[in-house]
Amino acid sequence: MVNTNTFGVSLLVITLQCADVYAASCADTARALASRYHDTRENCGKASSPAFLCNGVIFRATIPSDDYNSWDPSPASVKSGGTSFSYLRKDAKFSRLVRYENNGYVLFPIQELPTGKSAYNVLCSFPMDGGTDSRIDKGCGTSPAASAPGKGAECFSQKIETGRQWAEQYKTQTKGDNRNECGFDVRDPLDRHATDNFNASLSAMREMGRTSFNKQNELRLDTWSSETPDKNLPIQAFFYLPEPGGGKDDARFDQQRYYSQTGVWVPIIEMTLPDSPSKDALFVCNADDQAVSESGKTIDRYIQSATWTLRPDPGTGEEEWSLSVVLTELGKKQTGSSGSDAVYAELVRKYKNDYQWKQNDGGGMRRQLVCHFSIARNKDAFNLEPFRPDLSEEKAEAAGCNPV
Repeated sequence: MVNTNTFGVSLLVITLQCADVYAASCADTARALASRYHDTRENCGKASSPAFLCNGVIFRATIPSDDYNSWDPSPASVKSGGTSFSYLRKDAKFSRLVRYENNGYVLFPIQELPTGKSAYNVLCSFPMDGGTDSRIDKGCGTSPAASAPGKGAECFSQKIETGRQWAEQYKTQTKGDNRNECGFDVRDPLDRHATDNFNASLSAMREMGRTSFNKQNELRLDTWSSETPDKNLPIQAFFYLPEPGGGKDDARFDQQRYYSQTGVWVPIIEMTLPDSPSKDALFVCNADDQAVSESGKTIDRYIQSATWTLRPDPGTGEEEWSLSVVLTELGKKQTGSSGSDAVYAELVRKYKNDYQWKQNDGGGMRRQLVCHFSIARNKDAFNLEPFRPDLSEEKAEAAGCNPV
């Protein structure tokens, strides 16, 4: 076990032993992200190769759910043909994610795609969130809701070719509505003009100063095909932001789910966004963050044991399946919604596919868990019944965590 520091990144180096691997080790991944963040070259070796092909960190903020995979294209992305990402670099930094989300996934850069990973196309770049859901042309074109004369059309069509020109247009025409912004076309057929346009987009961020620092930028990528096997998606890492209420447990949920579905281990990286323009983003590998270790073994932290029992229920008068959950000491210490969510994520990962849960799911398992934390925290075991409905917190507590 070796501790090193590179670009301000604390790294824990561990040997990778997973059988089906595309990612480097957790430590090497953190190091690679930091290296790309600090790499501010304007192109990737030639004028026709925009910087996003080799440097910066391209990522998408996500919201995990039991009902879909975080890496699946959203219905809006499928409909429009474009998906939103952000691009983070030392000279293109910002302090928050879209909707103040706190976790997501990072893509390999195109020029570093491992064998077997699918390529992707970057379509356009907005110096700040472009309100792309309402735009045509895969989110890169005009918006019918825009009020500016150009209707948010692509920058070159409005004779906007530099960062300074973009900033002037923003200040005079945007009027607080990001649908009025123009985006820079960076499609591959544009050759060197794609490079010029992307550099103009980054220059516009610098021209906007604190305004752009307070809002994430936006890249639009071609939405990947639903026929692409999940194991071939170009995901380099799952990430979370470390502030209170951050998304560590959501990142753990995604890592475990991706591994269970694909057999591919992808590291979790702690990503700290700068809180002032003078500071830099940090990328850290923490072994304790991993829901799946680099050897491919699940790491369990909150639930010591859980046992299914078929027993009479006083409320229904029938025999019902009950899951008796014993928490670890760490599990017992969890507080607030983030704490109960962390325990529930492990509960779902380990037991939701059991037939006792799947065949009797009334939707109330999370509510029962939260209720036990609220009024029965000191019980040796939490008894949770899948058949129970999802009622309000007040009704669940009034029923002693056993609503019918």
